[in-house]
Amino acid sequence: QMDVSNPFNFNFIQNLKSIDVNNFDDSGPSVVFASPGMLQSGVSRQLFDRWATDPKNGVLIAGYAVEHTLAKEIMNQPKEVVTLEGRRQALNCLVDYVSFSAHVDFVQNRSFITQVDPKHIILVHGQKDEMGRLKSALLLQHRQLPENKRPSITMPPNLQEVKLKFARRRSAKVMGTLADRDEEPSEGEPVKGIMVTHNFSSKIVSPEDLSTYTPLRIGSVSSKLHVPFAGSIQTLHLFLNEMFMGVTQVDSDDGLNGGGASIFDLMNGQIKVTVGKERGVATVEWEASPANDVIADAVVALIMHSQ
Repeated sequence: QMDVSNPFNFNFIQNLKSIDVNNFDDSGPSVVFASPGMLQSGVSRQLFDRWATDPKNGVLIAGYAVEHTLAKEIMNQPKEVVTLEGRRQALNCLVDYVSFSAHVDFVQNRSFITQVDPKHIILVHGQKDEMGRLKSALLLQHRQLPENKRPSITMPPNLQEVKLKFARRRSAKVMGTLADRDEEPSEGEPVKGIMVTHNFSSKIVSPEDLSTYTPLRIGSVSSKLHVPFAGSIQTLHLFLNEMFMGVTQVDSDDGLNGGGASIFDLMNGQIKVTVGKERGVATVEWEASPANDVIADAVVALIMHSQ
């Protein structure tokens, strides 16, 4: 039944899934729809090279032809063309053009741009003259607007880099104890806290309120390092005082074998050095942070040089 009523079973039209151009039977009249349309390569270019010298043949360019392609070149009716093999041959066939495009036209483009109302318009992928007409029409259309509300309209050539800057105003809500104050904050007053952004919404909270207003929690890492030490406590104290200010020493009786032990506090208690609780070992303890890690490294170096 399909052989009889198939609407796509044409008597004089056939689909050439593959074609050998050199052995193609073109002894009778025929019309071939071939791609690519720019005639740069492929079946269309091979057939064109074969048929271009015969005045009985013709080429119909359907739609837009890109600059510097063979399709654009032959629309200017040159006397000669260059084949894929690099040979020059006469162009005797008929060349014509028909407007056929799957793209929107000028009116549709202008209507779309008007509805979107963009801040920047960049015109690409079109014939230079036609894009120039569209650019002129858009400039004329937006001329009645104030200058600060007119969109920028550019028509860059191929390979030219285009950079756009988008300024976005960002805001964040101050919440929790940071917002619990009697007087209004003054303009430009700094706010110290943690900014958390989720789904394009930002809030600033103090570290203590982080678990209340966000699903985040604050953690800390305590570091403890055992450093071999066989020197005297007095020498270590001297080295630490030479390097750091405000070093405090606390002595205790809970040292090894009932002896004395000394604890040195540095940088307001951020670094603690304990000597005497373990034989031949000085213990360095601190809350890990970029700054404290650097100071702890310096303390370890002092311990190693003080013995």
